[in-house]
This record gives sequence, C-alpha cells and structure tokens, in this order.
Amino acid sequence: MVACQLPKLNARVRFPLPAPRLSPPILYRLGTRGAAIRILAALLCVSALVPAAAAPSPWRALAVADVDRLHRSVVELHPGMRDPDTPDFAARVERAHRTAARRAAAATSYADWLTATQGFLLAFRDGHTIFRPNLAPARARWPGFLIDGRAGGWVVRRPAGFAASSTGPGDGARILACEGVPIADLLKARLDGIAADWSKEPERIRQAFRLFVDTRIDGTPPLRECTFEWQGKTETRRLSWDVVAWPALSADFAPFLRNVPHPISSRILASGGQWLSLGNFGDETALETLAKALESRADTLRSAPFVVFDLRGNAGGNSTWGERFARILWGAAAVDARTAEIDGQPGRRAGKYFRGSRQAATAARGLADEFAAQGADFASVAGYWREVADRIARAPGGDRALVHDPCCDAAPAAAPVAPAASAYRRPVYVLIDAGCFSSCVLAANRLIAQGAVAVGETSGQNEEYGEIATPPPLPSGLARYFLPISIIRQPRETLRVVPGIRWDGALDDDAAIEAWIGGMARAAPPAAPAPAPSDGNKL
Repeated sequence: MVACQLPKLNARVRFPLPAPRLSPPILYRLGTRGAAIRILAALLCVSALVPAAAAPSPWRALAVADVDRLHRSVVELHPGMRDPDTPDFAARVERAHRTAARRAAAATSYADWLTATQGFLLAFRDGHTIFRPNLAPARARWPGFLIDGRAGGWVVRRPAGFAASSTGPGDGARILACEGVPIADLLKARLDGIAADWSKEPERIRQAFRLFVDTRIDGTPPLRECTFEWQGKTETRRLSWDVVAWPALSADFAPFLRNVPHPISSRILASGGQWLSLGNFGDETALETLAKALESRADTLRSAPFVVFDLRGNAGGNSTWGERFARILWGAAAVDARTAEIDGQPGRRAGKYFRGSRQAATAARGLADEFAAQGADFASVAGYWREVADRIARAPGGDRALVHDPCCDAAPAAAPVAPAASAYRRPVYVLIDAGCFSSCVLAANRLIAQGAVAVGETSGQNEEYGEIATPPPLPSGLARYFLPISIIRQPRETLRVVPGIRWDGALDDDAAIEAWIGGMARAAPPAAPAPAPSDGNKL
C-alpha cells in the first residue's frame, strides 16, 4: 500500500515511493499556488498506484507544458525578437527550445523538470531573464563543505552553523581539481546552462558552491575526491557525502550568492570616515529619507576623511540614485559638468526601446499597478510606466517594430559646460561585489566617473535587455519567471565594473573590509576626478 496525502499550505509533501522512480521529498514554500501543489500531489499519488511500465512520469507532463509556456512568452514579449542588433536572436530561441523540449520529454523527477525549465531561460545568458522556483528539496547531500569564489579562484567555505570536520579540508583551502579535472573546467561542465551562466565572472563567483550540493540523495555521489592547496601543501581527499536538511543548509547561502542584506543607512566609522550603505535602488522611501538627511548635513559629510558607497548585494532599481548621491557629496555643479562631458563623448550609443507587442503593453501596465500599490513615494515611477504602456499600445506598426522611449536619449549640451570645482577632494570608494547588478552597475559607473575608486570584487552584470516584467504564469505554478521588455543602448564596457583594488577575503566580513579601506584611505592622496564612461539610464 502506498500512503499519499494532499498537503496543507506550507507543509512538507512526502511520498514514500520506491527509489529511484521519483525525486527526493520536496518542501513547499510561500509563493506557489496551493492548487498547483494539490494537483502535483494528486499526480504523484496516481503515478505511485499505477505500475511504472504503464504510466509516464507526471514530471514529464509538467515540464513539457511549462517549457511550452516559457517559449511562447519569450516569443511574444522579449525585445530581442525585434532587435536589429541581434538578428540571430529568434534562431537562438528555437535552438534553446529544442534542447529544453528534449529534456522535458525525458523528465522523471523534479530535478529534471528544473533542468528543462531553468535551463531554457539560462540559454539566453541574460541576467534580467530570471527563473525562481517555488519548491525546494526537503533534503540534500553534500560533502561537508562548499566553495566560495574569491580572487580568480575558489576556496572552501562552510555555511554558518556547520563546523569543519576533522577529515575535511579547512576553511580557506583552495580547491584545485576533482576527479583529476581542473576545477574551472569541472564547474563549467557541471553547471553551465543548467544552474548558472558560466560565461560571466560574477556568476562563476556566485554559483560555484552548487557543485557540492546534490538534491538527488540516492545513488552514486557526484564526486569521489578533490585536490586542495592548504597551508602550503597540496593534498587529495576522498569526499564523504552526507544527507542534510535543506532548510538548514540553504539558510546560509546568502554570502555565497552575494545577497547578504545591507540596509540603506549612513554611519560614521571610528576613523571618522562616512559609510553610506545602499543595499538596493528600489526602496524609494528609504533612499529619499537618507538623501534628505545627507543634504541637511552636507558640510559634515564633506568634512569626512574618506567616504564609502557600499553597493554590495544591490540588485538594482532606479539608477538615478547614483547621480543623486554624487551631487550631495561632490556638489551639483561638479556633477552636472561631468555629466555634460560624458554625454558629449563621440560614438556613445544611447536610447531605450520597448517591444511593441500587446503583451509588452500589458506587462508595462502591470508594473505601473505594482508601483502605484506601494504608495505616494512611487507615484512618479508608476506614472512613467503608464506612459510607457500607452506609448507601446498606440505605436504604429505594433509588434513589427520597437517603440522608442525618449527618456534615455543623450542630448548634447546647447553650449559647452565649463568644468566646476568639486566640493569634495578626499578619497571616495565604491565597494562592489558580484551581487551588484543591473542599475547598481550604472550607479557605480557614475560614481567612478566622478572620481571614486572601485574596490571589492567584479560586479554583477548590467544587461542590454532590461526592465523586467512578469509574463503569464507557468501551468504548473511551480516557479515564477521574469523577462525583460526593453533594450537599453549603452557602451559594452560599462556593463560591469572591475575593481581598481581587489579584496581577497570574504565579502561579508564587514570589520575586515572597513579596516582595509580605512588603511587605504589614510595612505591615499586627495582624489581627483577620473574620466570614465557612464550611462544615463533612468530606471
């Protein structure tokens, strides 16, 4: 007799079925429609009661339907389908769809479903093409350690709460290879296009730990031995994989993913330096509160021996906050003069364009409603999206053409703008990590253009396709996904920030980083504005 029970919301879904026909138990999390989970549970119960040879896996039906929906959404919504700069985009979509459809047709587990669906969107190698599953395994297996990307390589790092074993490699040990394969090659082979986009350095930093998290808890472990460099010695160790509760392990993934929360705030360090923490550019209320507070005491800010803009983990939002905070520190005249100089650079691409489809107009209206629901502080953003939706809806040619948004055109100054003296001439640092993404990169570039020095690690990627929107939901309801609806023309060299000075330690070690930057500031001469490209994208 097989015991099956339809789950309650937020309950574990357990199916005591013979291994290895189905994947390990799954944990239901908030955000998934309850009806979809009940349907899934019913499907699994039915499949358990029918002989294996007579019933196809329910995961196959779910994967096939979801891949089909993802494909149709990309075709109907993604601006790349109409972008003259990417004439091969439609062909890439069809190639990715064929691969995903083949994987879906062979799916027999949740992991197979995830490989087919998530892999389809990863094929576009675009950080604004996002897939967020609503399910997670109840359990996983791991060898007692994970790895963290640092300084061009990967080192052993355990999540908080998991002590090093006497037989495992020590924290900080550099991993060199597994099964005789160099670790860089192995990571690419195992993760690229399945769990990560390995073509981008920030994703190699953020996603490498997944090599040592296995959600298929039965069968042969994925790796038997690895080679490490530790305390001047090189040694090969056999790995012992143990089953662990997924919530306990995944609760501490944030440092690996570079999404440790950094609340919007300012503080004065013991050294007198001003530390401005800008953990996101989406919370307009908190950002406005901080900006007004700094404006009211601009003289105090400008008297600091150094200033740090902490952009770690900032996943974007409204990039104009970079210029707003720059004006507070360096002065409006100096910032305006530098902006005019940047905008006047020859050969600089600029402009924003939206997909002209009905689906894009609907998505823009949905964004307007989302911002309007957040209150008066977001009224201007909501109004912008209503204007965009109307412009798309009435555009001549409809889906046959892109819709130009004049918001981001670079307008040459009517007359030359004279350089202006900066109100702040002491060291300024922009602290970035691989979690600084999208508009965070734009803001970082703007601060650097004004004279700040980038420190930390290579930022996440800004993308030429942006302005994410929520398409129609997946039939299964097992994940949410987001697609870009605009094309933002910008210099390719500004799509990420490579730090002028790298930090080799953990990016969440606040005390060590503060001491490191303070030491650099004490030894640094007064800062001078340094020419650098930037972009005027507004949202």
